[in-house]
This record gives sequence, C-alpha cells and structure tokens, in this order.
Amino acid sequence: MDINLTLKDRLNLYNQYTILQKLSQIQGNEYGAKDYGLKAEIVLNGYIYDYYLLTDGFSDDFLPEDAKLVWDTLNMYSVIYLSYDKIDNPKLTKEQIHFNGFDGNYETRSMSYCRFIINDLGRFTELSGNGHEEYNSHCRCCNKYSVMLEKWEAMGKPYELSEEQIEELIRTY
Repeated sequence: MDINLTLKDRLNLYNQYTILQKLSQIQGNEYGAKDYGLKAEIVLNGYIYDYYLLTDGFSDDFLPEDAKLVWDTLNMYSVIYLSYDKIDNPKLTKEQIHFNGFDGNYETRSMSYCRFIINDLGRFTELSGNGHEEYNSHCRCCNKYSVMLEKWEAMGKPYELSEEQIEELIRTY
C-alpha cells in the first residue's frame, strides 16, 4: 500500500503520535509509548520507506458483498429465532436452529464482522447469550448461508416462519 503524505499530513500525524506517546507514558504503557515514539520519528523525518509501519495492524478493506452476506445471514437467523419462539411445542430444539457463526480459520473477517455487529453495534442480540459469543463455527459456513439465503429469498423472505419453513432452511445444504 502506497502512503503519500503532504507536509501538513506529516505535521498532524507527528502531533498526534507525540500526544499518544505522552498519554501512553502517563498510563505506564511502555510498549505504546515506544511504538508511538517510533511512528512520530518516522513521520518527522519523512522516512517514506517505513510509512507502511504507520498502518501496521490495519486490515484490508472488508468488501461490501462480504458484509452483505453477514448482515443478511444475521437477519435470517434473527427471523428464525424470533419465529421459533412463537411456536407452541416445537419439534425442533434450540440446538438445531442455533446460529454457529463463521469459521475462525477461513472466514475470519466474516466472523470478526459478525462479532462487531452483535457485540459492538448491539444488533441481533437475540443471537447472543448462548455461550458461543465468539461466533466461531470451526467449519466453513459462508456457502451454507448463501444457499439458505437463496431458499429464504425463494420463500419471499417472510419475517414470520412456520416450523416447517425453519426446518427447511436449517436442513439446507
């Protein structure tokens, strides 16, 4: 990633890194103080070759289509959960309709985004509280969720599902 900084950008970043360095020192965070000090020095001296260190730890952009899959999946599972709660004497168990999340090894960004939506934004809270707040399925799920979403779409994306429709969705794939 190329980073091009104007003199004004460098001045602003230098000031920010210097302030963060001082705050880290006050808080007793030696690692943070050293890191911010190094970044301030890079910016102050215009070490262009080392600008990549300023964004060390940044993730690549999370693509909108990937974000949409996560949002749509959470929305669908929310409908499944809320519909399930309205069924008298369901044959299906809570474990059978459980939202597993995304694979931590292969769908890491989707899993992290799912956590962000539920834990940080406070959305789809009905999907939390089951002891699996990490939302790591330990197996790939994106393809399964895509097929489930297609089936839900074919049903007309109802916001109230019968037990038969829920079973049809969860048995997909």
